[in-house]
Amino acid sequence: MNLKIGQNIIPSINFIMSSIPENTTDLEKVRYIYINLGKLFSYDYRVIADESVISEPIDYANNEIGRYKTCYQISEILMTLINGLIPNCQAKIIERKISGRSFNKEHVATEVTFSDGLKIILDLTLDLANIQGGLKTKEFGFTTNSAGDYDIISLRECAQMDKKLGFIVDKYTDDYINEFIEQLAQIDFSKFSPSEIVDYKVKKTKEIFSKDFKGAHEATRYIYILLSKILSNDEFGKLRQFNLSYSNSDDFNLMAIYSFDELGLYYSFSNELGFNKVSPQIISGLLKSGWKTNSNSIQNIFDESIEPTNPNR
Repeated sequence: MNLKIGQNIIPSINFIMSSIPENTTDLEKVRYIYINLGKLFSYDYRVIADESVISEPIDYANNEIGRYKTCYQISEILMTLINGLIPNCQAKIIERKISGRSFNKEHVATEVTFSDGLKIILDLTLDLANIQGGLKTKEFGFTTNSAGDYDIISLRECAQMDKKLGFIVDKYTDDYINEFIEQLAQIDFSKFSPSEIVDYKVKKTKEIFSKDFKGAHEATRYIYILLSKILSNDEFGKLRQFNLSYSNSDDFNLMAIYSFDELGLYYSFSNELGFNKVSPQIISGLLKSGWKTNSNSIQNIFDESIEPTNPNR
């Protein structure tokens, strides 16, 4: 993915603001804003190299908002739209602790309180991949805190809203995945090797569930979700995912590598080239041509994979 920051999405945000359906409840209006904003943004993974992007202000004055934002900017924009468009709702930004987060600043989300007392957490940043992949949301009133301060919106109620608002007609991608898993269960893999089974499943997954994502971060999260569902527990346990990054003064590029090292299978994903089967030699070549990874163990694997064989051993 080649990240260019200046993609102005103000026209799309203006469309959302002017197109909220009539005869909808306040919760449905919030859902409408949430899902449509989720189709626009991609997480700003420049933060990997520079945490200062977390604090970049939203440029409302110049009527310009770029597509790539961190949780801070995404939560602020969601809050601003809810407060400006739905008088009976009050939204504010809250901190949330996310397991495995290594940045100095805490992750943030949006708290929304309704006039009838309903209070929910919206974490749009973590739902971008789900929204863009057509999956069920996992962060729209889906959880509470340890004190139980927040209400829960059931997935069934979300589905009812999504049908009313036109986001789905009948099914989510989750449902199609479940149907695909049932079809896989009918295939006789007895003559396949373990690596052939995984390769078949990965290729069929790519073929059937390809989507158009706004950024590589959301696409790689979606692919990881698919593989976690479609592969068996043993097969999925062999998977290691890591990122390669390439940056210069103007751009920041991201590529995901899916490694089944035990099976000798490797796949890459980038928004430009899509999902491809690759060799250790290709990945090692990328690492020697300016692409970088923070994983020393992965670096060693691919360094070792191209060492020349000593015929005297």
